[in-house]
Amino acid sequence: MAEAKLRYAVVSGANKGIGFETVKELASNGVKVMLTARDEKRGHEAIERLKEYGLSELVIFHQLDVTHSASIASLVHFVRTQFGKLDILVNNAGISGVNLDEMEGSIIKLEELTQTYELAEKCLTTNYYGAKKTTEAFLPLLQLSNSPRIVNVSSRGGLLKNIASEWAKGMFDDAENLTEERIDEVLKEFIKDFKQNSLENNGWPTFLAANRVSKAALNSYTRTVAKKHPNMCSNCVSWFCQKESSNFSMILNAHFEFKYAVVTGANKGIGFGMCKKLASSGIVVVLTARDKERGLKAVEKLKGFGLSDLLVFHQLDVDDPASVATLADFIKTQFGKLDILVNNAGVTGGKLLDADAFLRKRNGEQIEWNEVGYQTYELAEKCVETNFYGVARVTEALVPLLQLSTSPRIINISSRAGLLKNISNEWARTMLSEIENLTREKIDGVLKEFQKDYKEGSLEIKGWPAFASAYTMSKAALNAYTRIMAKKYPHFHINSVCPGFVKTDMNNNTGQLSIDEGAETPVMLALLPNSGPSGCFFYQGEASNCHRSKQRDRIWDMQAFVVLTARDEKRGIEAVEKLKEFGLSDQVVFHQLDVTDPKSIESLANFIKTHFGKLDILEKVANVDWRKITTQNYESAEAGIRTNYYGAKLMCEAFIPLLELSNSPRIVNVSSSMGKLEKIPNEWARGVLSNVESLTEEKVDEVLNNFLKDFKEGSLETKGWPHIFSAYVVSKAALTAYTRILAKKYPSFCINAVCPGFVKTDLNYNTGYISVDEGAESVVRLALLPDGGKFL
Repeated sequence: MAEAKLRYAVVSGANKGIGFETVKELASNGVKVMLTARDEKRGHEAIERLKEYGLSELVIFHQLDVTHSASIASLVHFVRTQFGKLDILVNNAGISGVNLDEMEGSIIKLEELTQTYELAEKCLTTNYYGAKKTTEAFLPLLQLSNSPRIVNVSSRGGLLKNIASEWAKGMFDDAENLTEERIDEVLKEFIKDFKQNSLENNGWPTFLAANRVSKAALNSYTRTVAKKHPNMCSNCVSWFCQKESSNFSMILNAHFEFKYAVVTGANKGIGFGMCKKLASSGIVVVLTARDKERGLKAVEKLKGFGLSDLLVFHQLDVDDPASVATLADFIKTQFGKLDILVNNAGVTGGKLLDADAFLRKRNGEQIEWNEVGYQTYELAEKCVETNFYGVARVTEALVPLLQLSTSPRIINISSRAGLLKNISNEWARTMLSEIENLTREKIDGVLKEFQKDYKEGSLEIKGWPAFASAYTMSKAALNAYTRIMAKKYPHFHINSVCPGFVKTDMNNNTGQLSIDEGAETPVMLALLPNSGPSGCFFYQGEASNCHRSKQRDRIWDMQAFVVLTARDEKRGIEAVEKLKEFGLSDQVVFHQLDVTDPKSIESLANFIKTHFGKLDILEKVANVDWRKITTQNYESAEAGIRTNYYGAKLMCEAFIPLLELSNSPRIVNVSSSMGKLEKIPNEWARGVLSNVESLTEEKVDEVLNNFLKDFKEGSLETKGWPHIFSAYVVSKAALTAYTRILAKKYPSFCINAVCPGFVKTDLNYNTGYISVDEGAESVVRLALLPDGGKFL
């Protein structure tokens, strides 16, 4: 990596915990990091620990006491002299404000925690004034960066809901008039009341008082810095918010560039789950419901998750044009734009009589539909009106506000019931499937014909669905409408999604998925990168039936045509047949491949060159069987190295010419956490593989040759090689090292290695604890990385 292109970061309080992990992650992404700590000895020990991860070239220690101006000045001088600029400042150093240090190494009991005036004063000096002093000292160097970032590590304890004092809350919450002087005024008042033992009387927190107030002050200071320096990204993040699914820790005070979302039918079920996940991602969400009382109760419920600042309720009846217009006017007045619209409101079009019978019918049991439930023309008419025309009404009213967003997203909550294979009427199926000629008028024509036949009692004769008729037709129409809108607004990302069989009131809670699980794919679509697909139908995270047109070729580019390979031809063809059940037959083709055979690789490369002319994504998954690895003989070790490392290398070398023809080439090497360098006691091997700057393929070969030689001689343990799964560990360490070499050699590619986790597969006798689908998630995410995605 060229020195001029390096990014530089400072992380305070980084010898352990969050700070240490932040340093590790930044360095792993190619950032040169100054790990700082007050205690010099502990700081150097932290650097030594990072060497195990092969990061020694990217991490430097410098002593820092954030409460000491001279110490800060010394660090600033060092950074200016050595690097000339700073790109990232992470203010992590902080203390609790209670006697935790005295209890280190023992079980912490809340009743034993004490807070004194001295500890409180020190807490404010460190957590707030320390962060402030460090920031102000580094601002001149940050201003020399093309992309300056300030990250203040805060806490949910600092949310204003935790401070009862109306005066303090008002001072901190008044964003327009907020100044550093006002923050100082609040802190002086707090510390005065602390000294006078009048915390509770004056509305201050009584538990972790100084910590909470210092973090509230830090959150407010973040806002003032963001306002004062608009060219910087200044954010505050709570370490206490755990990563949930594909969502990251909640941003408490973003750079005043909030995203705004509307979710219809959100007082319960999937809509409620989506509001929770979107707000947890730092998005301001307008939760809507037809029933005002239920909507307000839903917002109150979400306050329990600490999301009250990011949620607002507005009444909405999607069937009422006046109600829709009122909502549009509210968003325009309050926010000036809209970024995300989730059309979730819907009805079933029938009544469920027997939930148990419904479940048995769904599982294939021969049960008459009239035993399960009933449908009437009035219910069907209401269903079409809400599920299709309601969605169209809301969408068209909010499109002008979505056009003001830099990343507009529309997600239509649909169902697999609306897939065209469920409609026997050939005329209707043809009308809705002709993508290029599809129009809103044609959809209206299909729905009118359906309703006419329903009224006349001729559903079955005319080939319409016999059960859940209106629901099926309304969702089929919605999928078709999604395609039309994607074509009409090519800079939007508009998709429909089936969330799966979720436990909701609509199915008497007979579903198999939780609300949170059902919300996952819709939220993923709401947060799609700008390179993501549009005009698609999604189910379980996978896209199908995507709109394709000349205007939107980039959408189709995201719909990868996959060459599934396997050594055993019969098993490979069986796998392709299995994928047909998911409606993917048009996107998957089989080709035989043995990664240890150069001729087999050459044959595949020729096939791809002839049929496709290029390659966008290469995923190397082939592994030698664990059951052979556990026998630990020289032959199986040699086979493991040949397959896991040299097989991947041969594949990459053969396909790089085709990948170079792609606009967004990706290589994903499926590795393992067992290949981490900390698993290899041999210091020489660890040193070779961790020296990123001087790493070469020849050096990797040298390590592998020495390993195999020592294996053959029976000297694994004495030479410091792993003695369990030896070849597997070493081959994966070599693969990860090779990934780095390639990433350096081909900077225009996105090349990463990934451990999918302990997945239930034949390799481990299905003893893993995550499913195959879950294991594939990280791999696919890397394959679909947006341009600029970093080496991991």
